[in-house]
Amino acid sequence: MRTNIRASYTKFSESSGPILKVMARIQAEAPAAMRDKDLSKQHHAMQHGSVVLLSGFLESFLRSVCEVFFLELHGRGVGFKELKKYYLDIHLREGAAHLADLVKRESKKKTSALSDSSAFARRLGAPFSDESKAPVWEAFARTKGNPSSSVVKSVLSTLGVNGGFDSLSEAIGKKYSPTVMIQFLDTLIELRNESAHTGSTSSVPPPSYVIDTVQYCRYLTLAICRLVDRRLTELLHEFNK
Repeated sequence: MRTNIRASYTKFSESSGPILKVMARIQAEAPAAMRDKDLSKQHHAMQHGSVVLLSGFLESFLRSVCEVFFLELHGRGVGFKELKKYYLDIHLREGAAHLADLVKRESKKKTSALSDSSAFARRLGAPFSDESKAPVWEAFARTKGNPSSSVVKSVLSTLGVNGGFDSLSEAIGKKYSPTVMIQFLDTLIELRNESAHTGSTSSVPPPSYVIDTVQYCRYLTLAICRLVDRRLTELLHEFNK
């Protein structure tokens, strides 16, 4: 696996590590929490917060993979001249949407400078004057903040990785079935949304669930990296770069 792609996986794995330690601590303190309501409330807050954090780490990972994907292509001299119209369409359609989001965000600030959107607009138009330029990776990483199973499948598809969760399951030796992978991820996002929007859920996610979900997400991110690395190999072989 390419170093930069593996680095995306390693960063996610390391970021999620403290969550496992917090859950182990909560499990160890469970007898005391049964006698101490304040401690129990602290545990519940950490359990809710861990779900939100894990979702955020996963979103950041997906964005990182998209960025590395196009950096690798550009570094090997593969730009719009070689890539199919499919990538150009996404570059334009989703890139324009990302630009609109940047302008909207910057317009809310007190300054009139639109530095981020201006810089992005130059990158968005660059391939038309220089075909060696790669697509803007942000156009392929529009997760909308909630990396559900449909979002993960969509992000992979924009990169040209097909097969969805069937391919993801195969990539990790069927450690999890496609159905289980989808259920794990969608349950995580459902809990994340409840915790983030209401500060609570219908039931507090137990430490064992959080631990299992962290381990699942590590396998998921590894599977994504393997498929993306394989797709890069296919493209570079196609163009003999």
